[in-house]
Amino acid sequence: MKTQITKVSIFQNAKFLSVLYFPMSLIYVLLGLGFIATGLDYLLFTGIIFILSPIWLTAMMYAMVAIFSVIYNFVASKIGGIEFELTEIPEDKNVEKDNFGY
Repeated sequence: MKTQITKVSIFQNAKFLSVLYFPMSLIYVLLGLGFIATGLDYLLFTGIIFILSPIWLTAMMYAMVAIFSVIYNFVASKIGGIEFELTEIPEDKNVEKDNFGY
């Protein structure tokens, strides 16, 4: 069965990926604290930018996902979206496992 993604939710996807990206951006806080802890004047500003990075990186992620979702929806409405094929597998059938540990 062929399936095509013709529209993606702009704000839901942006919100989800921003929340998902926030914890990953916390590593920059540790780097920023390290920069500030060195006591070097030329690293102070960089340390502050790194400490604030979870806020501005999350905001940038939200904005970029929203922009690319709008672009995807426009392009998909003109030429079609990402297409993939689904295969239904009966629940009682023993299926060979893949290499991803499932």
